[in-house]
Amino acid sequence: MRNNRHNHTEGIHHGGNSHDDDSNHSNHTNPQNSLDAVLTNRFWGLLIFIAIIWLMFYCTFTLGSYPQHWIESLMGNLSGLVAGNLNTGWFSNFLQNGLINGVGAVLAFLPNILILFFFISLLEETQYLPRAARLMDKYMHGIGLHGSSFIPLLMGFGCNVPAIMATRSIERKNDRILTMMMIPYIPCSARIPTFLLFSGIFFPDDKVLVMMLLYLTGIIIGIIIAILNKKVFFREKSEDYAIFLPPLKAPKMAMALKGMWSAAEEYLKKIGTVVLLAVIIVWALDYFPIKQHNPEVPDKPSYLQQFGKAIEPVMAPLGFDWKMGAALITGVTAKEFIVSTLGVLYQEENDGENNASLAERIKGETYVSGPNAGQKVFNKQNALSFMVFALLYIPCVAAATTIRKESGSWKWAIISICTTLVVAWIAAFATYNIGFLIWR
Repeated sequence: MRNNRHNHTEGIHHGGNSHDDDSNHSNHTNPQNSLDAVLTNRFWGLLIFIAIIWLMFYCTFTLGSYPQHWIESLMGNLSGLVAGNLNTGWFSNFLQNGLINGVGAVLAFLPNILILFFFISLLEETQYLPRAARLMDKYMHGIGLHGSSFIPLLMGFGCNVPAIMATRSIERKNDRILTMMMIPYIPCSARIPTFLLFSGIFFPDDKVLVMMLLYLTGIIIGIIIAILNKKVFFREKSEDYAIFLPPLKAPKMAMALKGMWSAAEEYLKKIGTVVLLAVIIVWALDYFPIKQHNPEVPDKPSYLQQFGKAIEPVMAPLGFDWKMGAALITGVTAKEFIVSTLGVLYQEENDGENNASLAERIKGETYVSGPNAGQKVFNKQNALSFMVFALLYIPCVAAATTIRKESGSWKWAIISICTTLVVAWIAAFATYNIGFLIWR
């Protein structure tokens, strides 16, 4: 699938003016040209683009929810089976609260990821993406970029790493770096489990709208950052690029399914390697010092709890408790770890509800001590704030490393890390406090 995406940069050539190129396609006697005129029209083309994105998210939610619930139910039954047949101890705890809850939390969103990549494959197969680039060329000139930057940005919805690598197709280094600095704000598929989880719990009637608003927020903030970077680092005027359109093609279902399967293989490979390793580490940090399971012998705080408590003062203004902060920290390695860490940390203990789904556990989580004892940990305000923070903060290790490699300097990777962290905190703080005005 990655190879297919790189092939679409062939529809973008350099030299000439993209706006002048419109005149070369003004002959509407050809059905192909007539359709291109609609798809790249400032008004109708934009409406069609928005409709396509809305349909993609709607199907990702609606169709993906059925197999998602089946997987969650299966994991819940497995968790209950372990709890009912193994004695309490570290191995039973690892199987139930580490392996099943941690890995299962990420695995449950595989159907949604497959549907998303199926739609992306269709867009690739039909050669729609160069039309989207031509459409966005008119808007991207306003931020000092051009339509050729749109293809890597669009690829960022799948994964930020190949998207950053795809900036090689942009001739001028300054334009490449500007595009690289925007890509971390594009919500990659690894963030989708977090969005699906919290929007499904707290915004069940508006989850598609919430998802679209999150994506729009990432895009808008990325544009603002690009404008600021342009004014600070790259003040010279960008060159114009001509965007030529390859012929539209009827989608081949076999190729779309092949692209979807390729995405599934990558997702499952990541679950079976890096996610599994992260789950083991997170479980160990949460389990040790060993939990006594004895009300007369209070447990010592786990290593992960100690770390989470240490950063809680920074996260508290955003409405986050120590578990949410710890999940975001592990998510720096890979964004899938956010949900897998929550799957380990938000677990039902000794209440006979071991087969509860992660969504049910999060929804029912309450503070056990302190001034908020007995109150729900999560509400609409901090759930939305958490999604906004997860949307914007620190590119994953692989993406940051790729920025360094493609830009030729750690300078831009460090700037990206620092900028995204500050922007995420400010945006989440604003979201949390505005939420109080709406849902108080």
